[in-house]
Amino acid sequence: MARLPGSFIESLKNRHSAILGMTRSGKTYFTGHVLEMLQEEGAHTIFVDPKHDQEYARLGTICYSAIEVYSQLLKKNRAVVFRPSAVRDERNAELDKLVEMMMELQRTDGFRRIRRVIAIDEIQLFVGKGSKSRAVEIIWTVGAGIGMMGIALTQRLQNLNEDIWSQSENKVCFKMDERPEYLKSRNLEHYPQEYLMDDMNKYSFYATTGGGTWKRYKPITIQTESNKSKDHLRLSRW
Repeated sequence: MARLPGSFIESLKNRHSAILGMTRSGKTYFTGHVLEMLQEEGAHTIFVDPKHDQEYARLGTICYSAIEVYSQLLKKNRAVVFRPSAVRDERNAELDKLVEMMMELQRTDGFRRIRRVIAIDEIQLFVGKGSKSRAVEIIWTVGAGIGMMGIALTQRLQNLNEDIWSQSENKVCFKMDERPEYLKSRNLEHYPQEYLMDDMNKYSFYATTGGGTWKRYKPITIQTESNKSKDHLRLSRW
């Protein structure tokens, strides 16, 4: 089985992360691969799926309410997919309720040592214009102290508020269409936009782990319809 480097996964397990990329840039497959590897490493993962995307259905027990998720956490289920309401206010309220319950659970005997990773797809739906998520704020400000790491997923850098971006020591950028001046304003003027936009470099990405040096990663192979049962994301770095 081809795998991401162990140090890469370890950093995602112990630090907050942001994963960015346009549709069909490789972000979805990469995230699924990462969550499966985190589960293998003993982490308990929750994937928050506001789009109810079947691509992520394999990542765990599917739940449609905060109470359903909490019931799975009490059973120490390592892999859960949470599909919240499509209604904005209800969606945010459900995630807030879930994270508040998780915070209490993490302080309970028998659950204190569990390392949790909560990946939130389309995070702009929770923290974008007109939306405010107490859950996201809790995860990215105090979650690490009790073993709760966040992964924020979105298509554009502009969809991430500064708190999430600055507190995510792991940053993974696939193909993005951003203005050079905006990239510079987020200290990402070195982002190889022309390279990643080239179809010859499809599914390649640019990343830093643990706040270290940014590097380019090139996938050698990628999942296709004919081999979905196999795991073949192989990465080289240069």
